[in-house]
Amino acid sequence: MTRLAVIANGVPPESPGERAALAACDGCVCCDRLPPAGAPPLAQVVGDGDSLRGAVPESLLHRESEQETCDLAKAIRWCRRHAPGARLDYFAVLGRRMDHTLANLAHVYETAAEASVFGNDGRFDLFPAGEHALALRPGGAVSLISLRPQRVTARGLAWPVEDLPLASLWRATLNRAVDPLLRLRCEAPIFVYRPWDGC
Repeated sequence: MTRLAVIANGVPPESPGERAALAACDGCVCCDRLPPAGAPPLAQVVGDGDSLRGAVPESLLHRESEQETCDLAKAIRWCRRHAPGARLDYFAVLGRRMDHTLANLAHVYETAAEASVFGNDGRFDLFPAGEHALALRPGGAVSLISLRPQRVTARGLAWPVEDLPLASLWRATLNRAVDPLLRLRCEAPIFVYRPWDGC
């Protein structure tokens, strides 16, 4: 499966884990920006052009002037049209402005597709509704975050999450891994957050 890095305009990849994940991608789609150092080959720059700094060949530039959605949403749409089978991993969607961070996470969540959001402090792994398994580092911090009300079961954590109703963002956060494998059952998409020392 092709992995595309979708690179927004937040804090650029700096941590070793984030840089390694970026290097493992097959290509990148940038949100109104040029690729950062260490990025895979550029597939496209997508956005309205209001924050683009530097020259981009016209063949690699896809402009959408509408202002109803942000550049990240435009990049996701471009990827779904031009690389429908690709796995999307997200970089530089966190940091700089907190409102952008929340909006960007919401856009990724709405895709309901398996993906990862990488930041300098850790990573969010998005899982669609269903049953999943994820390798954990025992003792590492783990948070489950849902942007929709749902019931979740997660095994391998210190504090029980058994058919737990998630009606608010904080409900299943601040847990800890006790097993090397998280077994997860969710009714809707869910983020699993782990700091880098817990991956």
